[in-house]
Amino acid sequence: MDETSRIYTIQLQINSQLEHVRLLGSALRGIGQELELNNTQLGQLELILVETVNNVIEHAYEFQSGSQVTVTIECTPDDNMKLTISDRGKSMPQGEQLTFSETDISFPEPESLPESGWGMGLINLLADSFRYERADNQNYWHVTKRLA
Repeated sequence: MDETSRIYTIQLQINSQLEHVRLLGSALRGIGQELELNNTQLGQLELILVETVNNVIEHAYEFQSGSQVTVTIECTPDDNMKLTISDRGKSMPQGEQLTFSETDISFPEPESLPESGWGMGLINLLADSFRYERADNQNYWHVTKRLA
């Protein structure tokens, strides 16, 4: 098996505390550097991961620490990176499965300068695919970013 066809899978876990999210971003950046991703790819992947996990801590866990957020990173160099973020918090009110598209998520009005509400739009803008599912009392966020 040559290097470009190898699949890497790494799993990380943090406690549901916002101050721990930075550690996930740093770990992803290290993985990306090892795989020789460019700075644009690294920045976009880190933003996708951090925004998704922040949303989990804010909405699924309502800022309560003591619960796990698990991130699984699957990467095929020169192909794509898949991030799966899972938690056992509250489910999305919209349903058990959602696939987002450009028309599903909008940004808040810039003139109102909100402190929140930008995450889902940013993730959707930067990711090549973005979907949510609820199964076995867990939430799963599946995000794919093409690297080629």
